[in-house]
Amino acid sequence: MRLPVPVLASEIAEMCGGVLHSEDDPPLDQVAPLEQAGEGCLSFLSDSRRIEGAPALLLAKRQVPGVRTVVVVDPLVALCGLLEQWFPEPPWEGEQRGGAWIGAGARVDPSARLYPGVVVGPGAEVGARTVLFPNVVLQHGVAVGEDCRVHAGAVIGADGFRYHPGAYGLLKVPQVGGVRIGSRVEIGANTTVDRGFLADTIIGDGCKIDNLVQIGHNCVLGRYVIIVSQTGLSGSCRIGDGAVLAGQVGLADHSEVGAGAKIGARSGVRGKIPAGEAWLGAPAFPVAESLRIYAALKYLPEMWRRMKKEKGE
Repeated sequence: MRLPVPVLASEIAEMCGGVLHSEDDPPLDQVAPLEQAGEGCLSFLSDSRRIEGAPALLLAKRQVPGVRTVVVVDPLVALCGLLEQWFPEPPWEGEQRGGAWIGAGARVDPSARLYPGVVVGPGAEVGARTVLFPNVVLQHGVAVGEDCRVHAGAVIGADGFRYHPGAYGLLKVPQVGGVRIGSRVEIGANTTVDRGFLADTIIGDGCKIDNLVQIGHNCVLGRYVIIVSQTGLSGSCRIGDGAVLAGQVGLADHSEVGAGAKIGARSGVRGKIPAGEAWLGAPAFPVAESLRIYAALKYLPEMWRRMKKEKGE
């Protein structure tokens, strides 16, 4: 995310009560996750991940030689305070157009169709020939492409679910990213797509998403992904082009599903699913292995009785 104005690393240290360790003091004009940080970016490190990429880091309690750091007690708490200053939520000002409410600065293509009860937040965008059915809500800064259909009750761009334990309870982590939806996307009734933390949640061209689906913050869907009802994606999941997720699938945070992969109904996924493979089960395994596990389940009670008998229990 680009900052409203460039900020010196020394100014950041002063703002968050930290100590700058650096021989120079360059201006920074962006804030980004560590894995996406590039020139001019501030990022933060709250765990043991390898330090690389970011020109400046908020870092807990220690200095790292050769890395420009602002050392603070808790990097995420410090970042939350900075984000609240840099990215205050825009005021919800706007006007009624027909049965829809359009926020200040929003851009709605004249050919788009908005049903009664639709809310288009400040600065949001709606592309040509897109249809928003009754009571759809696009939060501020959401962009929906051309020829999309968003069905009744869907909410796009609500805050991602992230809280950080602090001295005064659970600190809400500001979600300053947005949601970008490509063209020819269909989103079902009462589905929710959360906005990103520091980067955007992205839904690629041609995706088809059923009713009652939850897509967490910073998820990235490729093109032509199919997601069936009651599936839930935790934060920062990545879904490759043409993947299919059947009903009630659950993905743990940072999970990846390769292009063309298929996940069977009610499966639980943690980690990476290779491209083109079919997986099933909770936890999920390749289908052939999962079917062997299911076939063996009916024999477990008898096996357990035999084991107890052999042990004399």
